[in-house]
Amino acid sequence: MIKRYATLALGILLTVGGGGTALFWSTFRIYVPEDHCAVLIRKTGDQLPAGQLVATEPGQRGIQEKVLGPGRHFRNPITWDWEIKPLVVIPSGDPGSWEWIHSLDARRRDQLRAGTFKFKGQFPMIGIVTRKIGQELPSGEVIVERKSNYKGILKEVLTPGTYKINPYMYAIELHPAVVIPAGFVGVVTNLFGDAYFGLQPEDTTQTNTTPVDDAPSSSADLASSSTSHARALAEPGRRGTLRDVLQPGIYFINPKIQKVTLIEIGYNEFSQIKVDESNNLRISFPSDTGYNIRVGVTVVWGIQPKHAADIINEFGNIDRVIDKIIEPQIRSICRNIGSTYAARDFIQGEKREMFQKDLTQELQRICGEKNIEVIIALVREIEVHAPSASTQDGEVTDDLKRTIQQSYIAIEKQLTNDKKRIAAAVRAQLEEERKKVDIARETVLAETRVKVANIIAEGEKTAARTDAEAGLEVATIRQEVAALIAQRTEILGKATADVEKLKKGAEAKGYEMLVNALGSGEEYNLYTFAQNFNPESIRLFFAGDGTFWTDLSRFEEVGAAKILQPTPMAPTDTTP
Repeated sequence: MIKRYATLALGILLTVGGGGTALFWSTFRIYVPEDHCAVLIRKTGDQLPAGQLVATEPGQRGIQEKVLGPGRHFRNPITWDWEIKPLVVIPSGDPGSWEWIHSLDARRRDQLRAGTFKFKGQFPMIGIVTRKIGQELPSGEVIVERKSNYKGILKEVLTPGTYKINPYMYAIELHPAVVIPAGFVGVVTNLFGDAYFGLQPEDTTQTNTTPVDDAPSSSADLASSSTSHARALAEPGRRGTLRDVLQPGIYFINPKIQKVTLIEIGYNEFSQIKVDESNNLRISFPSDTGYNIRVGVTVVWGIQPKHAADIINEFGNIDRVIDKIIEPQIRSICRNIGSTYAARDFIQGEKREMFQKDLTQELQRICGEKNIEVIIALVREIEVHAPSASTQDGEVTDDLKRTIQQSYIAIEKQLTNDKKRIAAAVRAQLEEERKKVDIARETVLAETRVKVANIIAEGEKTAARTDAEAGLEVATIRQEVAALIAQRTEILGKATADVEKLKKGAEAKGYEMLVNALGSGEEYNLYTFAQNFNPESIRLFFAGDGTFWTDLSRFEEVGAAKILQPTPMAPTDTTP
């Protein structure tokens, strides 16, 4: 019975526990999906102060500062409520979609010169953060620090990435980052800071004239016709244009605080020429002789990176550099210098080059004072009109050109004839020299053949003499060799005879000594007989007295004993 009640109690407990777990999982669980966050709202607690939207102190009722990131979280639904909000995503861009300077059309190039140009493409973005809660800013303040308690635009920006931000506390505004491509620099202008209205110490004037025919007649008048004060470059922290420029790269700059103007570094071309009948920009001025001169000029100019800030600070954009400096100065200098030349000087090549050189030098001097670098001013088109010719019908005086051309043609013809005469004389001299060369060549060949024949004959003679001398030397050597051979034969024969003589003498001496040793010639003969006798094939038997049947070996011993037996010497008479 007890076991049954225990099993029932366990089942009830499990059922209650499972139900409680399911209830807890379904009511207490907060699921925050990916790329989202949960804003917590407290249902109980202290009331918020008047005008405050977000709870800043623990235990306050309402929207809380802290948000929950993606995942599972558990909160008491009686105390808490929540809202699912998307995370703040700052894109990183796509460099493959960026459009650079080489793909710009004429309209966008004009925008670049005017300072309103922006590159196209999916660039990195930044997030400008505006704090919605906090203390009110002091009068005149707009930008706040992140660590402060003021509401307003934060100085710091959000770089590309994903951020868990409470949308009730902060507003995020996306802006493209500053991208400076190769060949450009960025001039930075502080929009806020301490104002500074100091003047440029080296240059306090700014040219402002109109590029038309009624412009001042001299560059000095042009410079003094209109002046305006230019502010000095700002120091860091002050409002105004900064001297240090941004090099090519990506910069995360708050556009609410700083403005970046792109300037193309390098050289540009500006032309004052005749485009068509309705758009004739050529410069007109009178010559020293009263003729009306019209010239087309192209200027190659540029800005160095170190002067980019000065240019933007003084002029604002590239268009104003052209409108206020380059174009009016070209017209003014052309009129001032061109009026000192005669009409024919603009037709002759040397004088035209002098006019272009003077124009370039004067333009370089004036533009250099404004930090504008000029490479060259090219005079491309020149028209000379008679004083009485109408400027509307395009009548051009050809008489002056024709006269100058004919005089130059006559001079060139005279020079050509002189050159032809000199060339004919040179050709005759050349032909004479060629004949001399042929004669000298044949002479050298003949002398060479004679020298070769003499050398060959001398060589053959020397060879024959050498062969004869060599034969004589060989015969002499052979004779000496034969004599030596005969001498050797004689010496060898004599030596052989002497050897044989000595050998025979030694043998005779030996025999003599042997005979003397044996005592007499008879004994020597017996010795010789014993030495050469071979008893192996003879056998003798002794059969008794008077019979000679004796064994040979025994006989040899007896015979040898007899032979070697010393002969008794006759008694010596010792009688006195």
